[in-house]
Amino acid sequence: MSMTVFSKPRVSGAFCISWMALFVATSLHVASAQEANDMAPPVRDGVPSSDSVVSNKLHSLGLTGSLRGGYWSSNRLYDDVSNVGTGSTWLKLDKKLDNGIGLFAEGFASREDFRTGGNSRNRVREAYVETRSGAFDIRVGKQIIAWGRTDRLNPTDNLTPRDTTLMAADIDEDRFGSMASKVSWNMDAFTSLTGVWLPEFQPNRVFLRSGFSETVPNSNRQWAVKLDQSGKEIDWSVSYFDGYDLNGDLSAARVLQHYRTQVIGVDSATTRGAYRFAVESAYTHTEDSAGTNEFIKNPFLYTVFGVERDFGDNTSGIVQVFNRTVTNYSQPSTAARFHAILANQLDRTQNGVSLRIAKKWWNETLETELAGVSLLDRNGYSVRPRMTYLWSDQVKILSGYEYYQGSSDTLYGLLHKNSLFFIEMRYFY
Repeated sequence: MSMTVFSKPRVSGAFCISWMALFVATSLHVASAQEANDMAPPVRDGVPSSDSVVSNKLHSLGLTGSLRGGYWSSNRLYDDVSNVGTGSTWLKLDKKLDNGIGLFAEGFASREDFRTGGNSRNRVREAYVETRSGAFDIRVGKQIIAWGRTDRLNPTDNLTPRDTTLMAADIDEDRFGSMASKVSWNMDAFTSLTGVWLPEFQPNRVFLRSGFSETVPNSNRQWAVKLDQSGKEIDWSVSYFDGYDLNGDLSAARVLQHYRTQVIGVDSATTRGAYRFAVESAYTHTEDSAGTNEFIKNPFLYTVFGVERDFGDNTSGIVQVFNRTVTNYSQPSTAARFHAILANQLDRTQNGVSLRIAKKWWNETLETELAGVSLLDRNGYSVRPRMTYLWSDQVKILSGYEYYQGSSDTLYGLLHKNSLFFIEMRYFY
């Protein structure tokens, strides 16, 4: 687990609205009347259902979404606020035009506390155009680029950020995109070479306590390349990233600063019978290669190895071990100790294990999961049980509990105040 604990989310409402309006308007313009007529609504007692008419019209335009309401025992702002009610609406556009151009956009508007002074926010998570030209897939716009083959712990996932303050019930809903151009050359049916240019830097959003601040680089000098093979007996990839660290380094002046890094990554996965084996490793070169600046991360190697087993009867389990090894390590001073904890560099090596067990019940309408992570060298762990119930085709209920515990010299100990229970209902349209 790598997480810096402190940034107020920055939201541009005008940017979000303009992006969504652009994509929705484009979709409405290109959708033909014939396409809408092909989506014949169900008839009830000889009269078409108004809900179905609206839903089918939206779907013909490539629009789907959900309305959500929930209760959280705590927010994710590392404070003492409890018993939080939430409400949000999510909208997604996924439209393929006749000329082969695809439009995709997804965003939300939410209220995370209905009391006075509560937190309202809105965001466009993604908004891009994509097309194919011969053997090349091209995507331009705000997009989430997630790399890695291991389960949730991904050393090579360094391109686009997460919002750790967002009250999102699903694991990856805290992701949001950055402006990027991505081109993939499909060399054959199994092998591709992908190049990415990121003209802006978006860091992980983390809560900033009073007295702390953050400096975000304004640079278009970020790029990455990956050679990937998928679909054969062994899947694998080799990647390289040259850009800024999504997790900042905390200076002595309590300023969160993002320095340049270069990351060389590899991953591989294969299936043998009921087992799946995966390994992912990345070496990160930082601006403090000699290890002389206590407030900049040292270079480090981060490796995850996992074994997943399908037990049948809709039951699966996965166990992973992980290791971080710091280059040119030296014992941090008292002044730099907090930075070392946040950077996972308090020790020369950090070892841990993660576990996840999942099972589906009642004709796969109920899904339960128990996940956890524990450090092996220090006292720190997290546990996350969760449940998802499909009430109907349009209604889903999610609930879970997140618990963090550990000594004060671990991230898990620092996150203890963010332990929480949540339950959320979603209506899909």
